[in-house]
Parts: sequence; C-alpha cells; structure tokens
Amino acid sequence: MSLDDKIEKDYQSVPPHGGNLVRAAMEYGLAPQDFLDFSANINPLGPSPLVMEALRANLWQICHYPDPDCRELKSALAEHLGIETPCLLVGNGASELIYLLARVFSFRRVLIPAPTFSEYGLAVRAAGGKVNYFFLNPSPGFPFPLEEVLRQLPEVDALFLCNPNNPTGRLVPRQELEALLEAAAAYRAMVIVDEAFMDFVADPQSHTLLSLAGRHPRLILLYSLTKILAIPGLRLGVLAARPEVVKALDRARDPWSVNALAQVAGVVGLQDREYIEATRDLVAREREFLFREFSSLPGLRPFPGAANFLLVDITGTRFAAGELVRLLGHRGILVRNCANFPGLSEGYIRVAVKRREENLRLLEALREVL
Repeated sequence: MSLDDKIEKDYQSVPPHGGNLVRAAMEYGLAPQDFLDFSANINPLGPSPLVMEALRANLWQICHYPDPDCRELKSALAEHLGIETPCLLVGNGASELIYLLARVFSFRRVLIPAPTFSEYGLAVRAAGGKVNYFFLNPSPGFPFPLEEVLRQLPEVDALFLCNPNNPTGRLVPRQELEALLEAAAAYRAMVIVDEAFMDFVADPQSHTLLSLAGRHPRLILLYSLTKILAIPGLRLGVLAARPEVVKALDRARDPWSVNALAQVAGVVGLQDREYIEATRDLVAREREFLFREFSSLPGLRPFPGAANFLLVDITGTRFAAGELVRLLGHRGILVRNCANFPGLSEGYIRVAVKRREENLRLLEALREVL
C-alpha cells in the first residue's frame, strides 16, 4: 500500500480532528458539555473575560452583514504582529486559508513533513496536486532533516511547515528556516509556515518569522487566533504575505467568510496582553507537570514539545490508541488518536495541556485504565 493510500485509509477510519463533541456524545452516550476535552489544542484558560463581555455587547451585529474587509481586525492585527495591513488576509480559521492557497496557486507537487497537520496534504490533493513527504522523528535527539528537504526542494512548487509542529510540538530552528527560504528563492518554490501554535511558545520572538512576513517574496505565513483566544466555534485565521499574493487570494475567497462576532473577538482579544502572558505561564508550567507525570506512568513515553500539547508514545502499554481513546471516552475524557497522522500509528496519542485540576482528572483516569 502506498503512503497516499495509507493516509486516505487512516483518514477515513479515524476521526480526522479532535474536538468533535457531537460525535463523542453519540459514541459514548454523554452530553457534549460533560466531556473534558484533551483532543483539541485550545487555550486552557478559555476565552478572555473581555472577549466574552464584548461578544454579549455585540450580539446586535448578527442581523447585519460582517465587514468583508475585516478593516478593524486587520488594523489590530497589524499593530499586534508588526505587519502592514496590505500584507494581511483574514479567514474562517487557518484551514480555509490553506485550502484557498492550494486552489489559487494550483500546486502541482508539494513537500510536507510527516507527521504534521493533515489538512495541508488534503488541500493539495483536493486541488489536484501531489504530495512528497519527508519524515520528522519526534524524539529530541533527531535534528530537523534540513539536507533531505533541500534535496527535494527543486522538485516541488511549495513546502508546508508547521512551527511548532502539530502533533510533535517541536520547533524548527529559525536559522534552518532562513536556509530553506534562501533555497526556495533560488528554485522559485513557496515556503508556507504555519505558526498556529507560536503564541504558546515561551519565547516566540526567537522563533517566529513575522519579521520576514510581507517582505520575503517566497514566504507565506499562517497565524491563528482560534487557539490562543479559545474561540474554535467562531474560527479566526490569518495569512501574511507580499501584497500581490494577498490580492490574488482575496479575489478568490468568500467575501463574508469571517463572521461579525469572530471579528469582535479578534479585536478585543488582541488587546488583552495580560491574558496572553498568563496563558504562556500556565501552559509552560502545566506542560512540564504533564510531561513528568506521563513519564512516571507504565508504558507511556511523552515527547518534549514547545506548544500547548504533548505527543505520547503508548506502545509500551497493552493498548492501541483507538482502544485507549475509547476507554477514556467512556470516562468522559477525550484524547486524540494519532493513527491518521502520516508517519504515526496506533501507538500514539496527543494530549492538550489544560489547568491543573483538569490535568489531574486525566491522570487519574489514565491510572485506572493502565
């Protein structure tokens, strides 16, 4: 079976994403609100109180069309990211922008790491393109395979990277990203870097490519407010690129894809710097706690990561991922089965970082099961 065939088979047999509470409710017989959801990587603090207050105050907007140009939100993003507004495009989550990229630029062949976020490959194939994979070992002793990527770069139209990567949580060093950008310029390939989880990194300024976004001719940067602001039900993604790239994409998108309340949440959430700093502190503390506790449980081997989740090798237990997910699901706890990530198998789960009392409930359930 080819890798593409395996990915398609796994994608159909395993829920493609975490956070599907309706599906979980049907499968486990609980109400959606009764689950403790570690399968989706969302800010453990929940939405900022300022955002919730603003949403209540702006419910009147739902009987009017939203601003198709997201002008107020783009202005707030420009200040927050340090990027000029003509270089910004806002979408209904980063996923909409990924599919828009694949459709508008009609990539014939792209290079994608394995494992990583599945929608890169799915978007490219949906637009008629093909995918080359290179493998990322999640273990900390294995460096980013820069030489292998550079060898394949002349064969492709684009390279997708998630930084920090989902589901491994590992960061690609900035100097290696800059080497890839230099090579991409020579081969006229696009480098699309998804920084959806960069806001959870302890020192994001040392790793982000924001300073190059909108200036480098071959760089397209993806950014997400869905996760850091804990608004997956509203959806809010951002793309930063040269103005001519943004214009080409803007002409092809749905003009009202970003709803009015999502725009309100983005503007207000970006102003709550205290909330964002508190999030980073909590995630760093609880990620270390979970890593230590997972390491002490029989058969579990967590991988160190920089984001708000941990990849865990469970091959040392007697369980496959699907079985462990089901046992926890019947206890009202959801974790992510990683079997349909290219390059992984039924031996891995991904667990979001939450608040201490929630993390303790997960650990208690795991001890019961194991």
